[in-house]
Amino acid sequence: MSETILKIQEVSKSYGLKLALKNVSINIKKGSIYGLIGQNGAGKTSLLRILNQIIEADQGKILFKGLNMTSKSVKEIGYLPEERGLYKNMTIEEQALYFAQLKGMTKSKALKQLNYWLDRFEILEWKKKKTQSLSKGMAQKVQFMIAVIHQPDLLILDEPFSGFDPINANLIAKEIKNLAQEGTTIIFSSHRMESVAEMCNDICLLHHGKIILEGSVEALQKQHAKKNYEATLSNISEVEWESFLSNPSYKTQWIQTKNKEMSLTTEETSNGADKLLEDLLKVGQVVSFTQHLPSLQDIFIKTIENE
Repeated sequence: MSETILKIQEVSKSYGLKLALKNVSINIKKGSIYGLIGQNGAGKTSLLRILNQIIEADQGKILFKGLNMTSKSVKEIGYLPEERGLYKNMTIEEQALYFAQLKGMTKSKALKQLNYWLDRFEILEWKKKKTQSLSKGMAQKVQFMIAVIHQPDLLILDEPFSGFDPINANLIAKEIKNLAQEGTTIIFSSHRMESVAEMCNDICLLHHGKIILEGSVEALQKQHAKKNYEATLSNISEVEWESFLSNPSYKTQWIQTKNKEMSLTTEETSNGADKLLEDLLKVGQVVSFTQHLPSLQDIFIKTIENE
């Protein structure tokens, strides 16, 4: 069982009369990719800024690697903010070395890590270029490198794919997964539900400063799944098929026939998945049988609507 590297306990934050976070508690395991989702104003950015010691919580406690998080903890955290910012008149090398040394790296080690990432992104020849000459996508890569150059134990990514075309978004996604496999813990905040579902082990949904949904993506999908199933059959018995269609326990929604196989979607209303599979086996040979799971987007919308 993975150890918990970050414990957020009963954290609250207000700006005047506006409540941004209310009693937020989260445990994040080492080496995991944890998704933070929610609408604008849900409290995500406030929580990320508290973790980065940019602002203070009004109440609550944060433990990082078993100890109270302090300003010294920031040297072990990498942060890619949603609002990017690079010094336009500095070269990529100057900028990366400056930020790396702020995190406590020696110049020689920082330069070695910079060369590693420049080579990995196949832009080693760009090292001496000023950032004002970079395209938006290239500048995003530089910002990502600056966030990871000091090899942080905790990496916080706020909308990490913003500004990337699909090819470069896939490249960054691959690097994020590699970092997690190597032991880096990642907090991944995004509005793009498909990215969160693909990238994250566990998620939480913030709404008006409170957590209203939390767990693994797989568990949440199963929890919110309707009793809809997809099946493909071959060697079909017409008699048994007619019997299945007339069974009031099932509502068959669509049928598609191809290459002597029939694919169907059906909703079982009373008997359960085991009985449905048993009845389908009477109809013919079951090639595939799966439960249709809702997307994270569907779960997100439904949960918000029910609040």
